Amino acid sequence: MVHFFKRAVTSCLLLSSLLVNAQEVSLSSLLREMSSRKALASFPNYLSLQASSYNRASVSPDSAGWFADSDGTGFIRQEGNEWVVMEHQGPGAITKMWAPYFYYGGLDDLEGPMINIYLDGQLVISENFFKLITGRGSVPPPFAAVTARAGNSYLPVPFAKSCKITFNKKPFYNIINYRGYPSSVKVKTFTKAQLVNALDEMDSVSRVLHSVYSTGELISGNKEIQIKKGGAIHQLEIMLDPHLMNADPSLLRSTILVAEFDGEQTIWAPLGDFFGSANALNPFQTWTRTVNALGQMICTWVMPFKSSAKIYLTGAGAHVTKLAVKYQPYVWNERSMHFHASWLSDEILAGSSFKDMNFIDIRGKGVIVGDAITVLNPDLGWWGEGDEKIYVDNARFPTHFGTGTEDYYGWAGGENPTKDDVFSHPYLANIAVGTATKTRQNVRGFNICTRVRALDAIPFTRRLVFDMEASPGVDIRNAWDFLGYSAMVYWYALPGAVSNRGTLPVKPIMTLREIDSLSSSVRRK
Repeated sequence: MVHFFKRAVTSCLLLSSLLVNAQEVSLSSLLREMSSRKALASFPNYLSLQASSYNRASVSPDSAGWFADSDGTGFIRQEGNEWVVMEHQGPGAITKMWAPYFYYGGLDDLEGPMINIYLDGQLVISENFFKLITGRGSVPPPFAAVTARAGNSYLPVPFAKSCKITFNKKPFYNIINYRGYPSSVKVKTFTKAQLVNALDEMDSVSRVLHSVYSTGELISGNKEIQIKKGGAIHQLEIMLDPHLMNADPSLLRSTILVAEFDGEQTIWAPLGDFFGSANALNPFQTWTRTVNALGQMICTWVMPFKSSAKIYLTGAGAHVTKLAVKYQPYVWNERSMHFHASWLSDEILAGSSFKDMNFIDIRGKGVIVGDAITVLNPDLGWWGEGDEKIYVDNARFPTHFGTGTEDYYGWAGGENPTKDDVFSHPYLANIAVGTATKTRQNVRGFNICTRVRALDAIPFTRRLVFDMEASPGVDIRNAWDFLGYSAMVYWYALPGAVSNRGTLPVKPIMTLREIDSLSSSVRRK
């Protein structure tokens, strides 16, 4: 991503001129920010950047390597016995590090490289990379934790002047998210002593990250809620009758969640898709959405508005037993943003034709704060080789170029997924694996992943394009190998932003019978 940095500096200066400088950025301030849902609703003063091991054969959409696999070997350069995997000049902060917890030898090769993190030219962190990201090193859980064959570290690591990250062995799959701040922002560089002193504060942050509910004045409605004054919704709760939902899961697709803030429709999505449950009630818990088997659905993204709000459900019947919000006063200002949720409807694609599937194309000024993907897989093979490609502010090359779909959602391959790979983390969840079977090692059926962004949220000032490669595993890349896809994107934007997603005709969810029929018809030709 080095070629992106020059443009990034120019954009960063623009942001600086538009925004009032914030307080000093430090480990403590970032810990407070990562546990503040309200902070996400104000336009920030940083750039969101990413370094990864993506295959360097991916040069442009016109090149043969644009959909190349083997995304685990890329790096910036080699310096003696160290491989540079990330570097940034100027103030910033590391916000997330991901990697599988195994090395080139596979699931029995668990040692991996040493990671060296140089801040302002000084070596500050040097330890085993796999231990660092899985909570067995200097970063305690849940700020570093195991998911499925991978680890994720969310400990913020701020720096005042520069950052360089190296490995002492050849890099394997890795993704590093970080911020770049305007030069006018004062940053206090991270030290291990600060980490030790912050452990008590980190415990408080952890409790917030694992909380399900928010506070506020409870406002209930039948199938609609209207608020005719300024403020913010801090919690949306919908209760469904679990018996009716189990009897007819199609209600999750035919019931539509709609929200209008200050007269602008910003949410239109099937209720099930919004809550990672397009196919059935799928229990999971993240920092901003929770679903349980009792039929309760909770959303705690803060939704501010200047003068009015309207939230309602269409297609709601006896299966909806409660619609309620928790309201708090909110002072709207020039940085305040409306909350949006946009749905990419079902799309069935052949495994033989690779495609950059567009999750969303937004024009305006805002921040991406989360997303989810639903994949219907009729096969027993792996479905998610595709990389995320996120373009910020008309970038010609992706600002964020990933290494695989499961990597983006915080877990790893190494073997075919199993039911044991279902997990929930405050910022990540592998919600469902192979729902069409009851056997442990089978991915046939719906596979659903979601990601919540906090310190790694992605601001944009003019435009954001979010693509995900539709690229199945090598065993299911024939013309008759079909996969079904749909997606959700959650974002904030200043009033007036528009996207290529909106109101759509309501149709039943895609089915395995539909995909199997397509496959059979192609095989007969």
